Amino acid sequence: MNDDLDALIRVARRVAEGDALTTELMGEEGVPTALRLVVAAVALTAADQSVNKKALTTAAPAARSASYRDHAELLENVKTFMPALVQAQLGLVGVEVTAAGLSQQLENANRIIREERVRREDAERQLAHVLAYARELHWHLRPERDAILRERQEKVRPLRAVEDDA
Repeated sequence: MNDDLDALIRVARRVAEGDALTTELMGEEGVPTALRLVVAAVALTAADQSVNKKALTTAAPAARSASYRDHAELLENVKTFMPALVQAQLGLVGVEVTAAGLSQQLENANRIIREERVRREDAERQLAHVLAYARELHWHLRPERDAILRERQEKVRPLRAVEDDA
């Protein structure tokens, strides 16, 4: 078996025998932080708990700052994708998880909102650019337009009714 999995099994055996699950215990047995984070995500999802970075490092157990620094991408991927995998596996045995699913839906909604805000800001910038262009064009063409209107007014003479006395 893989050394990392062997270390995890040794920790599980010690916890089953009564040892407390601590960062020190995981360190003594040599369980890598990445494996701790994955197992924590599975446990949180299966327990119907929200899967976030703080909860992951608490449940792992792992040092928060080191995990954020050294395993930022893994933390993000585990937080984002692991609940779906666990839900699919639990679905195979007929168990549905709701809080993790709702948490995932909320994160997706927040992502969509962020994307839409960026799109709106881009559209507003483009609109401001188009408006500035239209104003500049108006002020640039206004003297020419006024000259054309004056010329028309000079050429066109108002007609008056002529009365015939005969």
